Amino acid sequence: MPIKLTDIERLAQILERSGVDTIEIEEPGQSLKLVVDTGVRMAAAATLAAATASATDHSVIAKADVAGHFLAAHPWRDKPFVAPGQRIEAGALVGLVKIGLLYAPIVAPAAGTVDAVIAEPGATVGYGTPIVRIRPRAGSGPIN
Repeated sequence: MPIKLTDIERLAQILERSGVDTIEIEEPGQSLKLVVDTGVRMAAAATLAAATASATDHSVIAKADVAGHFLAAHPWRDKPFVAPGQRIEAGALVGLVKIGLLYAPIVAPAAGTVDAVIAEPGATVGYGTPIVRIRPRAGSGPIN
């Protein structure tokens, strides 16, 4: 049975609550390794708290879905995917998480204007780490 995203979310929450920093699961044909970096998570939480202090209550956050290293731009390009003040659509690519040789996309959960890029390029991020804060357009809800 393949591992589902909801299973990964649940495992990440269990790791966080229990203080365990790594879990590795291997089954025939698939493997999963979750690493929780508490130092980075605490730094990201402090950065998010400072960044959201000036934001309205209606901001939405694009978050990392996997652990790895945050990339604000494609490795072959210098220009970042998004910049503060830029208008974007729901589902727009706002960054990448590099996991070994793989790149996982980070997408905007709603259409709006980029308020801030919260994560530092190259920083280690974990599941749920805030990456980009967006002021949604009126009538723009999160994507499913």
